[in-house]
Amino acid sequence: MASFETRGSSVRVIVRVPGGKKSATFDTPAEAQAWASQIEAKKAIGQLNPAKGASITAGELFETYLDAVAKDTDSGKWNGLRLMNFCKDPLASKRLSNILTHDINEWVARRLKSPSSRTGKPVTSSTVNRELNLMSAAFSYAVKDRKWLAVNPCHGVRRPEHGRPRKRPLLTAAEIRALRISTGYDTDPTLVTSTARVGACFLLSLETGMRSGEILRLRPQDYWRDRRIIHVAAIEPGGRKGSRSGRATIDPSRNVPLTARAMELLDQLLESMPAGQPYIVGVKDSLRDALWRRARNQAGVEDLHFHDAKHEAATRLAQHIDVLALSHAIGTKDVRLLRDTYYNNDASRSAALLPDQLSTRPA
Repeated sequence: MASFETRGSSVRVIVRVPGGKKSATFDTPAEAQAWASQIEAKKAIGQLNPAKGASITAGELFETYLDAVAKDTDSGKWNGLRLMNFCKDPLASKRLSNILTHDINEWVARRLKSPSSRTGKPVTSSTVNRELNLMSAAFSYAVKDRKWLAVNPCHGVRRPEHGRPRKRPLLTAAEIRALRISTGYDTDPTLVTSTARVGACFLLSLETGMRSGEILRLRPQDYWRDRRIIHVAAIEPGGRKGSRSGRATIDPSRNVPLTARAMELLDQLLESMPAGQPYIVGVKDSLRDALWRRARNQAGVEDLHFHDAKHEAATRLAQHIDVLALSHAIGTKDVRLLRDTYYNNDASRSAALLPDQLSTRPA
């Protein structure tokens, strides 16, 4: 069965064939339907042989990988956008058998010079590294699952250096109040609107360090109020997983300790939980992102990402619990990441705790 996608004024059609799929883009739905019918007819009488790895292009691999693997992951939406962008690059037209590590290095260089669709500025090295991880996963799929390649060409690529972690100052009381007002949280205590629920999610992240995806997947049974704990289940979409190889023996789920304020926010969300769905918040990821960006811009708070709330929470929690408990609470396995990324060191506060001198005065 063919599938059709409208892209502006054109129509893209995809037909599954032995060993993969074929796709083409046409100006009208009628042309797309006619082509699909022709391919289906050839498939029915056995004229389409299974695709060989030598004849597969990188673009066909990216489309196959999206359909078979990437769209079903937690980041399915973003994987789709990234893989479709890969298909627009000159690399997509090259046959897999001809792709070398040099070609991937050239893609990295082109990508670093391309503007971000959101800011218009050149994309950051961290963005390119994330995209390179996805591209490498697609080539690994071609090597291990489809046997289209012998070696992953992404191995040995010159990766761009990671930029320095964000060092945004902690939010001020005035900035938090502006966000409460712009989301409607202060004027909608029963959290009727989705925007107010998003405001509550951000305030909850400030108290717990939970990521957006984790908060949106909280279920009523995960809230253990009598123990002041919320359980983040890794089996739920958005939860942190274990080893990608599947060999990890440590349960990636975790229990997050709750402040009294965090419990108040969870009580509000639970009491107004939308009917007929399993999650407490009841807002989809894409809607959460759109409403958050609009509210942040209305509040006039500059250079703020939703994920910065984890940085804020880690810095504040570190004043009350030890580093191992903190790593469990916010779900960061690498303690160095806590130190370098999520903890905002305040040397002035440390100085206030020091004695007048550390050494003993000579007699």
